[in-house]
Amino acid sequence: HRAEAQVWNEQGDAGDLPGTAQTTVGNGGLTTINGQLANPSDVDMYCLNLDFAGASAICLQCVVTQGPDVWFFDAAGNGIAATTTCQAGCKQMILTVPTGTYYVAVSYDGLLPQSPNGPIWNFSNQPQHAPDGPGAPGPVVAWAGSPNVQPINPYQLQLQNFSYCASPVPVQNSSWGRLKAIYR
Repeated sequence: HRAEAQVWNEQGDAGDLPGTAQTTVGNGGLTTINGQLANPSDVDMYCLNLDFAGASAICLQCVVTQGPDVWFFDAAGNGIAATTTCQAGCKQMILTVPTGTYYVAVSYDGLLPQSPNGPIWNFSNQPQHAPDGPGAPGPVVAWAGSPNVQPINPYQLQLQNFSYCASPVPVQNSSWGRLKAIYR
């Protein structure tokens, strides 16, 4: 089914940092990520690729501004953009970044990514904005704050112009049994 190949469903619990982020695996474009925040302090981070030179978009479906927030990081874990305001049912980012590997994270409102120097973003409810906290620049190493648990959970990220982080490894047909039968 071609449409299913473009959807990634969270496997178990996605990690919260680049080293433990869930690697999306598939071929072609990745249009949707479905996940669930297991508890108030849970953060889900996913690895994805951008193969398209030009604008790309991420939309986290929302119903209230205090619902889950979406965060975007480069391959080194440095913050690029965040969206913490629900507008027309979407916490949206329009990104113009070079092709490469990136991370997208979802957390409850009030739970902020931290670098060794503090919060990468200041707490606020804003449309898309660049890192503005004392921890920027710097890679995400932890999450802290007072989570405000509001809907929507489970969540859905809609992606435009992204692809899977890794391709599936083809499974080779086993020939050992045949070899054994021939050379007994």
